[in-house]
Amino acid sequence: MQGVRRFARSRAGLVVVAAVVLVAAAAAVLVALATGGSSASDAEHATPTRAATPSPAATSSPIASPTPVPNAALLDGSPMTAEEWAARKDLLPLAVMFDNTPNSVPHHGLGSADLVYEAFVEGGITRFMAVFWRHEADPVMAVRSARTPFVIWVDELDALYAHAGAATTDNEANAYGQILEWGIRDLDAFKPGSSSAYYRDASRYAPYNLATSTARLRAVAADLGYTGPPTVEPWKFRKPTDPVAGSPAGGIQIDFSGRMYGWQLIQWRWDEARKAYGRYQFGGPQVDGNTGEQLFFTTVIAMRVNSFVVDGSGHVLLDQIGAGPVTVFTGGRAIEGTWRKADRKARTRFYDPQGNEIAFEPGPIFIEVLGQQSDFLFTATAADLAELPPYTPPPPSQAPAPEEESPTPESSGIPTPTPTASTAPSPSPTVPPSASPTPAPVSPTPTPVAGSSSSSNG
Repeated sequence: MQGVRRFARSRAGLVVVAAVVLVAAAAAVLVALATGGSSASDAEHATPTRAATPSPAATSSPIASPTPVPNAALLDGSPMTAEEWAARKDLLPLAVMFDNTPNSVPHHGLGSADLVYEAFVEGGITRFMAVFWRHEADPVMAVRSARTPFVIWVDELDALYAHAGAATTDNEANAYGQILEWGIRDLDAFKPGSSSAYYRDASRYAPYNLATSTARLRAVAADLGYTGPPTVEPWKFRKPTDPVAGSPAGGIQIDFSGRMYGWQLIQWRWDEARKAYGRYQFGGPQVDGNTGEQLFFTTVIAMRVNSFVVDGSGHVLLDQIGAGPVTVFTGGRAIEGTWRKADRKARTRFYDPQGNEIAFEPGPIFIEVLGQQSDFLFTATAADLAELPPYTPPPPSQAPAPEEESPTPESSGIPTPTPTASTAPSPSPTVPPSASPTPAPVSPTPTPVAGSSSSSNG
């Protein structure tokens, strides 16, 4: 009976409390009506709702849907007008291989790309793969050959693939065989049907003078029946109202070799006015030869992978499928997390420690794919980074040597006409001269080499 009395007393108390609450609420309504509603200060002092405790990181990749932004660009999430979207929505992404040695400075077209990958190829040097969708570029130079890691990313993006030859091996680095086997929409400079999109720029030496344009490439793709619409699944992008995650990161330094070689030392510096990271390489700001302006990207991603050499020619493969550590630099901040890719065709995605897909700031994205020997660091402000040392060409014993790749082109060679696009300008004063470790250095206006078409482009 004692327990029942306690329960009865409790019920009685609740009734009294409820009555008091109702009376107070009614009084509050009358006061509000009399004064015309609540004041702003009332809302400011309201008790905030406690955020839910984040759940532990998922053991498998969560499926994250892209942020529903009307007319957001396919690859970089930039807002587009209805007219821009209607004009481009059925276009396939266009991936183009770029050389990244001093011979190719300045690069032409990188500043128009939505997405750029940088990764090792043989000889300890890196190459770029620029992916275009939102913008056109003319000219695009210097185009080089395909490698397996880049073919895998092309397959992931369901993109057109522009390159000049490819590694041909009897092992897993057989990029040429993979292009055929995987049904890549191939725009090889050495194949009939697509070779007409390319020409040799007379202001440079081969093989660093192979040029094209996005319009030329899309025209031959249409002739070959390579049509959209695209099937690539967008990444997630931050809305203006979303909270900004991560720690301050105004400066990034990447050393691909881990040995502080000048041609492999890269910096990114946050520009608050532009809300983007400016790229520095070869001792100074890296510019686009088409505009003379420095390259800026809104998001820089440093993802670590295992890399290994598979043959005597030095061909490099990367562990691109699975998971690994990543640091995403976006909005001037760094978010540590994990990259995940379920299989060859799956989109590589990036997650924070709680298992949530990281949302990028809308705008161009640059992915640095680092091997285990690579070093990288970041600082709270760009001013905290040490200045890049003046660039000097590597000694011959360390020089990245250009390599030639099969297959031999079935055509007689790529023409060397006077380019229809503007001739490559001299390097900007802030960019070191294109000093080359090879016997034929690049100068701003070299005499063209007669018949400078090669059986492959390396």
